[in-house]
Amino acid sequence: MKKRVYRFFIDYEKEERWVNDMADRGWNLKKTMVGYFVFEKGTPGQYFYRNEFVNRKSKDYFEFLNMMNIECVSKFGGWAYYRKLQSEGPFEIFTDATSKINYIKSMNRIFILLLLFNVLAGMYNLSIGSVINSSVGCLNVIVSIMVLISVSKNEKRKKGLKQDLHIFEG
Repeated sequence: MKKRVYRFFIDYEKEERWVNDMADRGWNLKKTMVGYFVFEKGTPGQYFYRNEFVNRKSKDYFEFLNMMNIECVSKFGGWAYYRKLQSEGPFEIFTDATSKINYIKSMNRIFILLLLFNVLAGMYNLSIGSVINSSVGCLNVIVSIMVLISVSKNEKRKKGLKQDLHIFEG
């Protein structure tokens, strides 16, 4: 049995928690796109899931994950979802604060470009004044706000990781 769910997340960690909650209830992720998830009924608690922004990841990277018994379930639009059997224990993609900080920096670079594009496109479309352009301009503004929220959350995470790193380094 399959289950299709439409749900949009701004926070990638919250999205990952939700997918893992679904897996704990026996719904295993099969496919995902922006705001669209397809699950298949399975054994509750069979898998752990992780998501990752995979901008410019090589084929070797995915082969390495596969060798570690980490299956790439779905890739779409720069994001990938991985899973591993819970019986093999939990897994993390980033195991130290430095790699997590670098990951957040690379993600935010793309998000900031997307933010700037939407702000400029929104200003342009709103300045034209036609109904269609105004509608597109409003959509650009909404996307800008959502991306800004993501960047802001990521910056808070990065700041917390840097503080933790500083504390542990002494």
